[in-house]
Amino acid sequence: MTLLMTGSHSLAELRDAVCCVSDLQVCGEFSNTPDVAPEFISKDHYKSAFFFFEGVFYNDMRFPECQDISSTTIEWAKSHNFPSYSQAKMEDTLLEDLKVKVGFPYLYCHQGDCEHLVIITDVRLVLLIV
Repeated sequence: MTLLMTGSHSLAELRDAVCCVSDLQVCGEFSNTPDVAPEFISKDHYKSAFFFFEGVFYNDMRFPECQDISSTTIEWAKSHNFPSYSQAKMEDTLLEDLKVKVGFPYLYCHQGDCEHLVIITDVRLVLLIV
């Protein structure tokens, strides 16, 4: 999947633009009523997610039911003498605020264990002439 974004987009907007088949999975037991449409899909139920760019976990905390699913990884890394990692909210972070390497693989994780590589392939500077 290729997405075109501007620096004024937030990481939350990037997250909302990502389409993953696991987000469409049906939660619950429906074998007794297979013809009834489910009330919600996995994306509606498991709202926690994070991006990992250059040592920072950007957690989605837009909804009350969101959990910091990066904390387990941070605690594990700390207990195994890895460098310390920091955290921020993806909804408060714009793409223009990121320090990234073009062509370098980064991580998007949602639903606890569904992981995707994120690769920034192109960065352009728009010059406004007034």
